[in-house]
Amino acid sequence: MKALNGCVLLYASKTAQVAPQIRESLEEAGINFECTSNVQKSLEYLLDEHPCVVVFDTETDDAKAQELCKKLKKYKEELPFEVYFLIDDNKNFELQWTWFNQGVDEFGTRDTNSMLIAQRIKNIVRPYKRQVTAIPQKGFVIDRERYMVFVNGKEIVLPRKEFELLMLLSSKPEKVFTREDIFRLVWGNRLVVGDRTIDVHIRKIREKIGEGFIVTVKGVGYKFVEK
Repeated sequence: MKALNGCVLLYASKTAQVAPQIRESLEEAGINFECTSNVQKSLEYLLDEHPCVVVFDTETDDAKAQELCKKLKKYKEELPFEVYFLIDDNKNFELQWTWFNQGVDEFGTRDTNSMLIAQRIKNIVRPYKRQVTAIPQKGFVIDRERYMVFVNGKEIVLPRKEFELLMLLSSKPEKVFTREDIFRLVWGNRLVVGDRTIDVHIRKIREKIGEGFIVTVKGVGYKFVEK
């Protein structure tokens, strides 16, 4: 059974009512999350990041949400995450019961204060959050055991694939890793990612840790440079 991480998958439809407040609360708490209404993107996040909770903010008759929930149920033996579904009320019991059969663990109502809903999600996440015992105050540090990155004492939150990509490059400073190397060593055999995936991940890492650490070697790949 794979280990879960202290992150959240938030599946929010276009009519989502509470998701914006949940997102703001998760950001303030420094919790990694993905907010999307795309089924495939949701599954990719689940397999890449192993979130401990999946939150639905959508209508109970949302066909895409039903499709996603059925697919999530197949992964719950290997990844025992919680599925938390927000509904308008408790009146349509029969419909809600079908969601229980499809893998939903818990319902919450949207008329509950959004702060309380966000706190419930944080309570689910808390046991999976890694505790920080020491924070280096200077320089650039990758804590491989705790999956943490620090820049001048500030913790930088990276999704798992971004962290693994940064860890690979920094494992051998100045070594140029080709795109083929990166795909093989970070994504393994799951070559379902697009041609631009590496570029997008590199750009996001640079935005978070600053420019200058990762250098593009045109036509070849990328390397990590120590400052």
